[in-house]
Amino acid sequence: MKERFVLITGGAKRIGATTSRYLHEKGFNIILHYNNSELEAESISNELNKIRKNSCFTIQANFNSEASINTLVEKVSNITETLDLLVNNASSFYPTPIDTASSDQWKDLTDTNVTTPLFLIQALALYLKRANGCVINISDTLIKNGIKEYSLYTGAKAALEGITKSLAKELAPKVRVNGIAPGAILWPDDKDLSDKEKESILKKVAIGRIGKPEDIAAVIFFLTESKYTTGQIINVDGGRFSF
Repeated sequence: MKERFVLITGGAKRIGATTSRYLHEKGFNIILHYNNSELEAESISNELNKIRKNSCFTIQANFNSEASINTLVEKVSNITETLDLLVNNASSFYPTPIDTASSDQWKDLTDTNVTTPLFLIQALALYLKRANGCVINISDTLIKNGIKEYSLYTGAKAALEGITKSLAKELAPKVRVNGIAPGAILWPDDKDLSDKEKESILKKVAIGRIGKPEDIAAVIFFLTESKYTTGQIINVDGGRFSF
């Protein structure tokens, strides 16, 4: 049976970590990118390699320059000549009130959320074509209605969705390109929400609960297997924007 390889950016924590484990269970070999989360990345790698020898590899990159992307691609080439799936999951997310927003913040947010996914796809296109592979870009349901003080972030994610749809046409038929727009998946690590704030969010979710990382991982796997689906942005938000 042919080995299948996936590169997951930001694969060491939260949705990325769950996706790494989920796809490994489905038989993928995992190439796990991380920036600062070395301990978490190595822990997952050790865990997965105990289950199946030589099935998880870690690569560090900070994605602040074209050189860092090239270095990552070179390291991928030492692992495999084909790539069945690229999950552009790494992201920066923080408020940028318009009266204090800066060009440095714009560059930081677009570097992680737009520029890196775009040029990773470019650099890995041949690897993906060899496997008739798939790209999945992680967007955000927040861009549909906007969010106060996050105009730079939502602008970057909106650009990513446009790139997703355009590259789906450009890379077809060899490579499929789709996006997933998560809703409320896990409460934020860097902000303590009150019970009242959580209740207010959940009132807007038809299913009535916060999402789980497994909800995103399951759709990633579905899109990998769905060979007639490309150019789509799939909302995984519990029906938050359906009513």
